[in-house]
Amino acid sequence: MAGQTARDNPCPPALAPHARRAVARTRARQMATIKREKQETHKAPSRRAARVSYHKGHVAEDLKTIARRLIDSEGLDSVTLRRLCREVGVTAANFYNHYPSLEHLLLDIAADGAAELSTRTLRLMRRAKSREEKLVELAIEFVEFGLEFPDLFRIMYGQINGSRDHAAFQLAMEGSFAQLVELIYGADLYRPNDVAWSHAQCPKAYAFFSFCYGAARLVSMQLFTFPTGTKAERQRFVRELSWIFVKGLDGPAPPIN
Repeated sequence: MAGQTARDNPCPPALAPHARRAVARTRARQMATIKREKQETHKAPSRRAARVSYHKGHVAEDLKTIARRLIDSEGLDSVTLRRLCREVGVTAANFYNHYPSLEHLLLDIAADGAAELSTRTLRLMRRAKSREEKLVELAIEFVEFGLEFPDLFRIMYGQINGSRDHAAFQLAMEGSFAQLVELIYGADLYRPNDVAWSHAQCPKAYAFFSFCYGAARLVSMQLFTFPTGTKAERQRFVRELSWIFVKGLDGPAPPIN
């Protein structure tokens, strides 16, 4: 219409091509930003839910895993309630929802250690042919286990409060000793609930266990020293001691390996 100004025209003037391209790029960036923000908004609750679910479902196992890692890497004294809760990201109250005490957790770990040692000794003993050779291999592995995991060994065979009331620990340790009894006597003679009977019927097993434990402690405390300090030399020494124990002081010399 003649005399109409740009202010009266409701339609905006056409943009130049380069201006249209600039507007399109700006709008594309804006849309991309909005889309990204929406995606992050949807993901955030999912991540939080995953963390909560993770803690709810795995706290007990996480506490045990972290405790075992600290025992192996930093020693038993590094395992405190505060340290464990901080590592796992839970409160002390949450800890007690899963374990009645720190000692109970340590005994759980000791039970796992006993099962691990039994598995290792069984695997080695399958390779040996005679009973004597099996006992020697068991003694060597016992000493090596004590050297490899000194603080775990300390928990397994030390004085931890509540060990007699910890069912899993008692079962693991009794099973390990029953395995030794059967190897020595060829029969299932061990009665964990009848100490008098077991002492009377299984003295050789108690004697051999005492020897293995003593050897492991003496070697780990470096009261037995070795000129070269090699694993081969150490195992050869333990092999000789074990053979003498099995065959007696006046028995034949140990075979050369």
